Amino acid sequence: MTSNIQEVTKNTAKQVLQLITQTSESLKMMEVSEHFDPIEELGTGSYGKVLLAKHRGSGQFVAVKLLSKEKVPMDNFMVEYGVSINLSSHPNIIRTHEVAFHTSKDYVFVQEAAMAGTLFSLVKPKVGLNEDTVKRCIPQIASALQYMHSKGVVHRDIKLDNILLMDFECNTIKVADFGLARLQGTEAPSMSWFIPYTAPELCSQKQGDQLLLHPSIDIWSFGVLIYAALSGSFPWKEAEGCDPIYRDFAWWQVRKNVTLAPKKWKKFSLEARQMFWELLALNASERCSAMDILKYLNVPWKAEMFSENHTRRTVSATTSLAIGAEVEIA
Repeated sequence: MTSNIQEVTKNTAKQVLQLITQTSESLKMMEVSEHFDPIEELGTGSYGKVLLAKHRGSGQFVAVKLLSKEKVPMDNFMVEYGVSINLSSHPNIIRTHEVAFHTSKDYVFVQEAAMAGTLFSLVKPKVGLNEDTVKRCIPQIASALQYMHSKGVVHRDIKLDNILLMDFECNTIKVADFGLARLQGTEAPSMSWFIPYTAPELCSQKQGDQLLLHPSIDIWSFGVLIYAALSGSFPWKEAEGCDPIYRDFAWWQVRKNVTLAPKKWKKFSLEARQMFWELLALNASERCSAMDILKYLNVPWKAEMFSENHTRRTVSATTSLAIGAEVEIA
């Protein structure tokens, strides 16, 4: 199995490298306005911005991603573009067009436009989404994750903000933003900041430490994403020992009794708690794969949909969560 993964990763690396080489040789300098009519800004970040624009030749609406040359090295831009193109064939991964160029200030590439916004925009703080909507989204995200992991790619930034909506009912959603994506087995340097989605093995890194990237990092983020979508809050601020909420979660997991959940986790059914245990295993090697959670689609996830007193079955587990205070999605 390990040798097969290594071979797949090598093939993906070869394909991405070929595309990067071809693109580097043909990368033209021009302004966005030469071929596109910008309409509005879809999003902005520390590294650049995304514009909704209309392609003059075809009349097609597209998303134009601009990455600042001052903040993003050309090599990083090329890797993001190459990985995005390589994964574009999957129906739940945003499609990247083979159009890349640079301006005086930015590196630019073009993707399909997601006119309905992001999954984050639908989640009501402290309330979340209704369960049916979440269950429409989860198989699509799981399929996208399974596909990229089968190609040896680790996304490293799975979160509500990076799930794009092709319609407001979430019938079609797509994973986007491969700016942090790298191949499995790549050494990831320690980080100076963390978000609630960050896996504990990354949070515990000391300065100068190196961690070999593995799909389990995305699985952890996927678990946090599901929790946030269902509840409208995060399970913790950071998945490390200095966060008391995370410490409660870790202690509950060590006790290995899914019924002895802290109060915050009792809003989920026993089956849902078991699902979270499999996604959020403290030991990265014990986390399930993305598609493994589909077996939980036909059971209720929110506790108000069932009576725990009538469902006192014992559920074996290897991991879990716990919490005291709400960490609201703002």
